[in-house]
Amino acid sequence: MFTTFDRYLLKRYFHVFVIGFIATYGLYVVFDGFTNIDGFQAGAEKVSSNDLNGLEVEQNASTSLLWIMLEFYFYQSSLFFDMISPILSVLAGVVVFSLMVRHGELNPVLSAGIPTYRLAIPLAMATIIVNCVMCLNQEVIIPSIADKLQAERGDMASSAQFVEPVYDFSTRIMINGQEVFLTEQKMKNAEFVLSKPMVHDFVTVKSDTAIYQTPTQTRPGGWLLKQATPSYQELEIAEFAREIIQPGPEPNEIFIVTDVGCDQLCNRNFSSLISTSDLIARINNPSFSDLSIRKQKLDLHSRLTRPIMNLIAVLISIPFVLRKESRSLILNIAICACVMGGLFGISQCFIYMGSTKLISPDQAAWFPVITNGTLAAWFTNRVQT
Repeated sequence: MFTTFDRYLLKRYFHVFVIGFIATYGLYVVFDGFTNIDGFQAGAEKVSSNDLNGLEVEQNASTSLLWIMLEFYFYQSSLFFDMISPILSVLAGVVVFSLMVRHGELNPVLSAGIPTYRLAIPLAMATIIVNCVMCLNQEVIIPSIADKLQAERGDMASSAQFVEPVYDFSTRIMINGQEVFLTEQKMKNAEFVLSKPMVHDFVTVKSDTAIYQTPTQTRPGGWLLKQATPSYQELEIAEFAREIIQPGPEPNEIFIVTDVGCDQLCNRNFSSLISTSDLIARINNPSFSDLSIRKQKLDLHSRLTRPIMNLIAVLISIPFVLRKESRSLILNIAICACVMGGLFGISQCFIYMGSTKLISPDQAAWFPVITNGTLAAWFTNRVQT
């Protein structure tokens, strides 16, 4: 049951957390905005000078610049929150307890015989709430605005991304192109390299526009190549490959069956923009290489252990703040930063071993939880409070 003191502690915790987020994100916006001002200005000049439906846009360049920057950093705030929240969770707890110790607010509570660990309960609840918001942000908000998060500065209206060539290991087809449009699910200047024994000889099928069609109950997923060259009739396709390389609805169209979609042709190793269900689908996708699947598994287990690691980091910081001797706020933050840096280093060592196949991906993600959790329990007993 929450007491009045618990509610007071929670209120101060979230007060510090929100102020910390606004301050750090404000610094990021100022630094990034001035660094990339040329890109924003180019986009503002384009908006101001272009005609929309034959009508001159009446807003001036300065207003366009402000609006473009506000729109860009509004979407980027969700990605920044996902990155900075674990640090702010620890920092908010350290700041709140340091100020309460400095002002003597904890003396009546401790004098009443309330154990020190009881003070950790509202802090743990606050961390759990932050973790829930982080999960909501990761699973719902970020995937829904992924195209906006990948947009170039000054060009939020376009969902175009440069294509990273992908080799489909299930069909043995190399897929390449100039740009992929995530919203429209299409690719510009697409190239599909067909190899033996699917065709008589190596051949590159080119198309100005290729549209990805998701699988349905009646047909598999794949790319529909518009105005393909060479045409389907000109290809010498092996009999077994005709299920993969099929004629399109129109004479100059070719349909190529593959599980490689638009999102896998750009930032395919950047899994923070997709939900957990999409990440699992990538792991089960036979088109990916073993190395790529291993990395996706490591990302999946790291995502599952992240809330636990956040809670451990917060709990391990408490004994360094609630001490008999009074320390300055800066010193408390510095000590906790060193401790968190050590825990982060341990986690990165295991992740490195997982990426280099020294240990399995699940071991690489879960061993830091066991190690850091043990250290948290040890510090709690060793540090005098």
